[in-house]
Amino acid sequence: MPASVVCRRALGWCRSGLLALLVSWPFALAEAGTVRVSVEREVQTLQVNATLSALAPLDQCYAVLTDFDHLADFIPGMRSSAVVSEPGESLRVRQLSRAGFGLLGVTVDTTLGLTLSPPQGGSSARIDFGQFGGNLRRMQGHWLLTETGEGCRIDYQAEIEPEFVVPVFGGFLARRQIEGQLRAVVVEIERRNAR
Repeated sequence: MPASVVCRRALGWCRSGLLALLVSWPFALAEAGTVRVSVEREVQTLQVNATLSALAPLDQCYAVLTDFDHLADFIPGMRSSAVVSEPGESLRVRQLSRAGFGLLGVTVDTTLGLTLSPPQGGSSARIDFGQFGGNLRRMQGHWLLTETGEGCRIDYQAEIEPEFVVPVFGGFLARRQIEGQLRAVVVEIERRNAR
């Protein structure tokens, strides 16, 4: 068989396999609470906006999101997450993640500075974060948690500018990956709440 035919067939299999992965993957955790994600691309910057809802009290939602040393245990693609600041210093967390799919993936190494506003007898909490170091040019945003009648609502906003080139379809891939990660957060919140 000519090499050109083999290459075309292999490329077709890769495309169909990638398409099947992209179509089926987000539904693996579909039974979890609501997750809506949008990713807008502006040149090399990704603007991420997401809303999640979980059937758990505000305190439980906040506890899961701030369990920095264990985020990699349940968030797909995250290889490690650990508090790296010393006691008494401003909070810093270093995270290693795999972004993208297969050969299109890159390792993201980032250290975030965080400001925590925990729920203190109120009906909301907030987590602000900003790039402190790593291989992103910029990453900043926040989590806003609000108590609802049935649980908690979590709004996530982030502005991400990597140092590496984002492919034309990078916004689509980022949305799929972020949606899967946020669904995993909701699953973990509800799992811990059911204990």
